[in-house]
Order: sequence, then C-alpha cells, then structure tokens
Amino acid sequence: MGSRRLPICLLLLLPLFFLPGCWSQVEIDDLAIVRAIAIDYLPDRRAPFLVTMDVIRPGDIAGGGDAGGGGGGGGSPTRLFTGNGATIDLAIQQASFNISRRIFLSHNELVLVSEDMAKHGLHSVMDFIMRDNQMRLTNFVLVAPGMAHDILAAPERLETGIADEILGLLAQARTSSEADPQEAYRMQRQMSTPGQDTHAPVLRISPHLTEVIPEFREEMMEQGQDEGSQESQGQGAGGAEEQVVPQKELTLAGAAVFCGDVLRGFLDPIETRGFLLLKNGVKLAAIVVPDPLNPEKKVVLTVSRAQATITPVLSGGKVSFSIEVVAEGDLASQRSESDLSAPEMLKKLGSAKAAAIKIEIEKALQKLQELESDIVGFGAILNRSHPQVFREIGENWPQVFTQLEFDIHVTAHIRRTGQLSRPAPINR
Repeated sequence: MGSRRLPICLLLLLPLFFLPGCWSQVEIDDLAIVRAIAIDYLPDRRAPFLVTMDVIRPGDIAGGGDAGGGGGGGGSPTRLFTGNGATIDLAIQQASFNISRRIFLSHNELVLVSEDMAKHGLHSVMDFIMRDNQMRLTNFVLVAPGMAHDILAAPERLETGIADEILGLLAQARTSSEADPQEAYRMQRQMSTPGQDTHAPVLRISPHLTEVIPEFREEMMEQGQDEGSQESQGQGAGGAEEQVVPQKELTLAGAAVFCGDVLRGFLDPIETRGFLLLKNGVKLAAIVVPDPLNPEKKVVLTVSRAQATITPVLSGGKVSFSIEVVAEGDLASQRSESDLSAPEMLKKLGSAKAAAIKIEIEKALQKLQELESDIVGFGAILNRSHPQVFREIGENWPQVFTQLEFDIHVTAHIRRTGQLSRPAPINR
C-alpha cells in the first residue's frame, strides 16, 4: 500500500513545477506602458511609417505627482517617443532604441491614423492591431487630418494626459451624436462584410476661440498686458514682456469615410448625425426649427431616441430602399414667448422636427453616394434579404450604390416640454 502512495504523491506534485507563472513575470518598473499610438505615413521614403507613442512616466505609475525616472515633476505625466521604419513594427522597434524600458502595448487604448495613412490604406494598421499579441481589438481607431503626431503633442486641458483627454472626448461623443467611436474589431468586421464599408471618428486640432473671434483675442492680450505690467512693478524696465498665446483645442466631430480600407472623404457633424440616425446610433441630439407661431424665432428640440427601419425594394429590375424613421424627444428651449404646450402646437413641432431629420438624412446619403462609400450597409441588408440579387450586382456595388434611390419617411413626436409648460412671463 505504501509503495502505491509514493508514485501517486509524486504525480500530484509534478504539476507544481509547471503551474507557477513567475517564470515569465515582468516587473512594472521594467515596462514602458503605452497609452496611445499615432501612425503617420510619409510617402516617397524608404521608411514611410512614422510611429509616435504616448508613454506613461515611471513616477506617475508609482503614484503621486512627482515624476521619477522619466523627468521632473509638475509636467505632463507622459512622454512621446517616435520611430520610423518600413513597417509599423520596425518603426516601434526603432523607437525602442531611445527607451530605457521594455515597450508594453497591452494598456494601449487609442490608435490615431493620419489622413495620408488612411488614404494609403488601413490594411497595415489593422494587420498590426490584430497580429500583435499585446494589442487589444478594443482599441479605438481615429483619423486625424494632417499629422497624427501633432494630436499627441497637443496640450491636455482637463485631464492628466492627452490619452485621457481623447478618451473623454470619445465618451462624450456617444451623447452628442456628432461622432461615432469605432473600435478596431468593429471596423475590421465592417470591412470584411460584403456590401458594407467602414468609418472612423475624426479628431482634429481646432483654432482657439480667440483666433476665430478677433475681439476675444484683443481682450485676452489686453488682460495679459495688464497682468504683466502689475507683475513687472519693482523688477525694473529690463524684464521681457510675455505674450499671451492661446492654446489649440482638440475637437472630435465628423466621420472619415472609407471604401474598402482606403479613405474617400469626410462627413461634417450634421452629415454624421444623419448617418447615425440611419444606424440607430443617436442617443441625444439637438435640432433647431422655426417657432410655429413666430417663425423668426427658433425652437430647440431634442432627439433622445430614433429607430430606423431599412427595407430593400425590388421593382422592374431596379433596387431601391424604403427608410422609415421614428424619433422621439423633448422641447429643450425656445426664444419666443409663444405657448407651445398645446397638443396642436406639439404636433406642428413634431412635423417640423421630422422635416429637419429627413433633410439631415438626405444630406448624409447624398454625400455618401458622392464618395461611393456604403457605410450604412445597404448592400449588406440586400445581401441578407435577397442574396441572389446581391450576388449579381455585388462586384460593382460601389457604382450601384451611387445610383440608388431612397424613399424616406420620418415620424417625430414631442413627449415633454421640460419643467415649463409655457414660457415664464416677463412684465414690461
């Protein structure tokens, strides 16, 4: 009996030599944790891929505000490292020559692609994301007009790092309905679906308000000069006067539209919202319509829910689509003193809202047909309901899509008027 127990005990102890995972552990102090990657394409070069990585400073990983080995405290919690190469992997490898730690991509959440890179094609980018064992398919992919490197180099405004700033914009975009955040796996699935193209949100550097409205810039300059003159008292006349330079701002709005993996163009925020209405992606939107009783005044109506039903129609050998949209929302604000709480007034507002929604959808479809990009997925809908018909025209679907006709019907309802049934009276 005792002779049998010994082999059994040895057999039970044997897995202990293989189960512990410490053999492959890597200390966090040895890692350069990447939060965001920007990929630029420089044509006519032997090493056309320029990769910029946003790496967390070691001191911020350990906690506290002071940066440790990465640099002095009080500055940005991250630092940018760049590299270029014939492929994206080689560019990252070239950047690693300047980093004292092992590059760690498992915590990366953002992949920014420049406009030139998107026009060259997303195949290299998607192949890198899907092939690398550290990259997650839940990475958000964004398109930046101009250089993607400049986006990561922009100063953060509210968050502790530029990656958190962009992630915050993506979270807000889901409620503004002027951009549609796209993860890598969704984009790849769309590009792999017959009769479906993909899209990505657009992140750009916008001018500061002081550059758009000169009066604000003059006021800021005057305030800066006044503050500078007060601080310079007692320092003598030799001190240099600092000039107030407004910072650029990041704006997430619009959509980059692809045909296959190649960028074809952009949708503006209104066209993007029209597209999202077709994809049931609108969670909250504001639409401005005229006041039924005082057309010179404006009324703001919200869209809190919109349901679109798209049905292919075959008639006389031609394909068209019937689009039914039902939208609901509230009366958000009005500039007049009209009483719009009566049922007949709410019905008129609903009709005006439906007309405005239809115009936005028509603008989006017109732009998509100009770009020959079916990001709505009309071809995929046709393929599911009439596969034989799609097989006959699927090879030339981008050209067929440009000739499609759409029959759009929109119904809109105003459910609530907020906390006021009628405007607050104003005594004159």
